[in-house]
Amino acid sequence: MMKELQQRKLLSIVQSQNGLIGYRFSDSLYAAAELLDKALLQVLSKGISVTSHTCTTLLPRSTLERISFFDKLPSNPLHVYPHLTHDAMSENSGDAWVLSPSTCYHTFAHLAESTHDWELKYFTAKGQCHRYEPAKDEPTRMGNFTMRELILVGLQEKVETHCEIIFGQAVKFLRLLFPSLSVEKASDVFYGEHSKVTRKVQLSMGVKCEILIPWFDKYNVSVGSRNLHRDLFTTNFNIVSRASDCPMHSACIAFGMERLLLALLAHTLNYEPDLLVENIAQAAEIILEEK
Repeated sequence: MMKELQQRKLLSIVQSQNGLIGYRFSDSLYAAAELLDKALLQVLSKGISVTSHTCTTLLPRSTLERISFFDKLPSNPLHVYPHLTHDAMSENSGDAWVLSPSTCYHTFAHLAESTHDWELKYFTAKGQCHRYEPAKDEPTRMGNFTMRELILVGLQEKVETHCEIIFGQAVKFLRLLFPSLSVEKASDVFYGEHSKVTRKVQLSMGVKCEILIPWFDKYNVSVGSRNLHRDLFTTNFNIVSRASDCPMHSACIAFGMERLLLALLAHTLNYEPDLLVENIAQAAEIILEEK
């Protein structure tokens, strides 16, 4: 499929000796990507009021250090260094920059050091994310990809209940596009001394689950996930409920948009973006018209 899309000039590959960086979408494939994001956001935000925000490509390293990101995922982040002399690049030259690995960190940084009256609030953002996860022959694992997220912040019961409802709505929408998708418990890929224990805890508590779509006959692609953060991020970013004077809870529903688009296209007749556009529009209409 990928070679055919390249030949049709609908897609070009950005890569280096270090691995796959990402893709450029063009023409009808670009149109399908735009519609998929629009429809997915409509499904995620059905019946609720959502606050949108932007994301920067760069983040200060200190933002991720607040959640011990580099202890758990030391090899994933990509650092950015200005073109300076060696002396100026010492550790004492200031807060280092990293390429943003996820969109929800921008939400928490935006809300940092704040106290709120709401029981539940929804945020959404679409951003360019960057992770160093080189893999051979995995066209769905990119160093640079687009992430759409819905982030919930509020009281624990409200966050967890409504996150499940919205995630279920998204799964229902995607099942209209590919009925054989599966949803499974999952864990993040942690590193370090306690990584195995952390993964087991995540799996046993069911704090993360993933939507899986087959990539031909090779492997399943995780195209989206639901993550219950509990009070981990809100504690570290000091996002507090005025009523309880305690950290709020948070959760997110996240989708890798290139992965999702290509996985759906792989199961579309003749890998035709125009047909996928029709299918997306019909599926979204069904979900949005339901009471």
